[in-house]
Amino acid sequence: MDMKNKAKLTLSLLASLALVACGGGGGDGGNSAATPSAGSASSPSAASAPGSAGVPDPASSPALAGEQLPSLSSPQSGSAAAVGNGVEGIWIAQSGVDKTTALVDPQGNISYLNTVAGFGISEFFGVIAASTPNWTLSSGAAFIANVYFPASSGSGSFVNNQTFTGSYVENGSTVNLSWNYDAANALAVTQSSVAGTWAQTGSSLTIASDGTLSGTLSNCPVSGTLLLATPSSTKNLYTLSVTGTSASCTLKSGATYSGNAAITFLPITGSNLYARAIFFMIKTAANTTVAYGQLTKQ
Repeated sequence: MDMKNKAKLTLSLLASLALVACGGGGGDGGNSAATPSAGSASSPSAASAPGSAGVPDPASSPALAGEQLPSLSSPQSGSAAAVGNGVEGIWIAQSGVDKTTALVDPQGNISYLNTVAGFGISEFFGVIAASTPNWTLSSGAAFIANVYFPASSGSGSFVNNQTFTGSYVENGSTVNLSWNYDAANALAVTQSSVAGTWAQTGSSLTIASDGTLSGTLSNCPVSGTLLLATPSSTKNLYTLSVTGTSASCTLKSGATYSGNAAITFLPITGSNLYARAIFFMIKTAANTTVAYGQLTKQ
């Protein structure tokens, strides 16, 4: 892990998961070893406190009706693994309780979340230009302990539908990336695949078959859309855009937050089956607030 300073933050788990900054530093896009540290909930921050719908620990996933993971060796027709460009999709890295979940859409928008034991540590949003087998970072925004850092000098390589590696620079530190292609890329979807209610503590979104939605994120009321990143395709990548409707919430009234989302799979305790969830990462265009979460189907 290339970190000159570990990200420090206070994690407050009430009805939702909120990040409060009390320090800053480099991040790790592979397997972060940063550990949440004690701090004051009133510590000042350089950006608005990121909201979060919470990322559930797989061990505590609800005992819902489950299914087997889709197979990368035999992907469903029309899925990203079957017809994608090799770099678009869901990427993961995991070591013990440290996990990174990344999303890359067909336009090269990239975002990833580092967690430790299900708690968010750092977030990244950027744009890459990719042509097999190489990629370069056009622009990037990292959020470490609630503080924004621009990212630059990013490049690396990928093996279609297998691995994504490389590095970039943020806050004077080199961040190494090493991810694997996730089985959820073998899932073929439609717009109506996300219809219904998806929830986690403090957050609940009800999505119509046309992608319009309403509900709450971190107890803040929102409305918006969750639409296929490639219209009319069956690739498991969506674009989430929500607007806050309450002036008293972290997700402010009138402010719009957008980013990528996808259906992911959480293991069901005591079985070899998995429950579906919507993983998402969104932010304001001005990089003032980020939000992320993993909502399970109700």
